[in-house]
Amino acid sequence: MKTLIYILSIFILVSCDFEKDVKIKLPPYKKELVAESYLERGQPFKLLLLESEGYFDLVKLDSLQIPIVRSAKVLLSANGKTDSIQPFPFIDFAGFKLYNFSTLSPLEYDTVTEYTLSITDSIGRKLEGKTRFLPIPSFDSIVVKYRDTDSLARFLMWVRDFPNQTNYYRLIFNEDSLTGAPVLEFTFSDQSSDNGRLPIGTSNRFTPGKTMFIRLFHIEQQYYNYLESISDANRANGNPFAQPATILSPMKGDGYGIFTTLNYKLYKVKY
Repeated sequence: MKTLIYILSIFILVSCDFEKDVKIKLPPYKKELVAESYLERGQPFKLLLLESEGYFDLVKLDSLQIPIVRSAKVLLSANGKTDSIQPFPFIDFAGFKLYNFSTLSPLEYDTVTEYTLSITDSIGRKLEGKTRFLPIPSFDSIVVKYRDTDSLARFLMWVRDFPNQTNYYRLIFNEDSLTGAPVLEFTFSDQSSDNGRLPIGTSNRFTPGKTMFIRLFHIEQQYYNYLESISDANRANGNPFAQPATILSPMKGDGYGIFTTLNYKLYKVKY
């Protein structure tokens, strides 16, 4: 008898409809400035300036609309000198990026001075960031090894580390061309450096008979933290079991973004 009652109870619970629609009134989304700007030796200044959109606002859009900020006062300052940057499109084919503020010709960058980027848009929102150039990094050596079973290649590299300071690096691998998406990229610090040589390696994942373009970047800690936080946010997005991740913005004010220098050396390796 008890067993029958138990079975009937389970049947009643299962057959009940526990679903209920709940409406949650969200506060209005406050739009912010979003900036991405890099200083590179011998290159024009370039800035991508956007406006953030709420998650549910993006879902409602019928077509892809890029929230570009078209009107803003953009100032680049160093050593008491200030350059005003005007709206002008710039396409970076190697980085696969589009910028909406740029200079027509390269600026003369001082590699020992701190640069300040100040942005004020037409409704008074402000964003500011600082950066400076770092020494160009280099590899002590690059070795390509092949797996016996399938001849897939891997790269072993030794970074020539800078002494008496904590350094951060970024590696970007492109096969056969600098344009297009990288086949591999990651960031790392010099915590495992041994007598000024920092060993870095990849897995056996590359098919022989190609050319690998390897860019080794010496990056600021603020850029390293920014890239790591973006990776954490991408992993957390859509994962109900992941901890929420916040993008660490080096730029401060009414928004977020990155303003940094690109200090790198390019290597071309046939394998």
